[in-house]
Amino acid sequence: MELKPTILIVDDDQAMRMLLERYVALFGYRSLLAADGEEALASRENSEIGVIILDVIMSGISGQQLAEQLKILLPNAPILFCSGHPATALARQGIDIKGAQFLQKPCRPPELKQRLSEMLAAR
Repeated sequence: MELKPTILIVDDDQAMRMLLERYVALFGYRSLLAADGEEALASRENSEIGVIILDVIMSGISGQQLAEQLKILLPNAPILFCSGHPATALARQGIDIKGAQFLQKPCRPPELKQRLSEMLAAR
């Protein structure tokens, strides 16, 4: 049986991290959790990370800045940006996620599962 990849979940909201972790486990994936950019960057040692779920707006380093660093450290792991703010509101704040994978929070499990499957298949 093939071992499914690990999903790195980066969100400064503990309740959202736990919810996403529960969804990911239901889909049969393993997860690593990070509450901020520092914890996310420390997880770069895990070569089994298949997808990164990344909150766009976090305290400290922003999701966009963190994504730039993670793309260098984990070049084979696509990033799924998530936010409770619509993409249009993020753009008005100067956050450019145009062309990126984006999912509105709170996300529905079937939508998240499909997106993760597509991203992993495209790697």
